[in-house]
Amino acid sequence: MRLADLFTNPASGRLSHSKLWANVACATATGMFVYQGVAGALTAEVWLIYLGVVGGYSAARSWIASRRDSKEASNV
Repeated sequence: MRLADLFTNPASGRLSHSKLWANVACATATGMFVYQGVAGALTAEVWLIYLGVVGGYSAARSWIASRRDSKEASNV
C-alpha cells in the first residue's frame, strides 16, 4: 500500500477530498488521544468517544463498501 492510497481515488488516481479529510480527522483524533495518554489525562469517556468515532468510521466504511459490492454484483 502506498501512502498516496490514503488520499486518492483508486479508480482515477486523483485526490479524493472525502478520503483526505477523513484521514486528517482520524490522524488528529489519534494524535490527541496519544497526547492525553502521555499526559495522564485519559478518562473512560475519552476512550469510549475515541473508539466509537474511529472504530465506528471504519465499520461504517466497510459496511458501505460491502453494500456497494453486493449491489454491483447483483447488477451484473
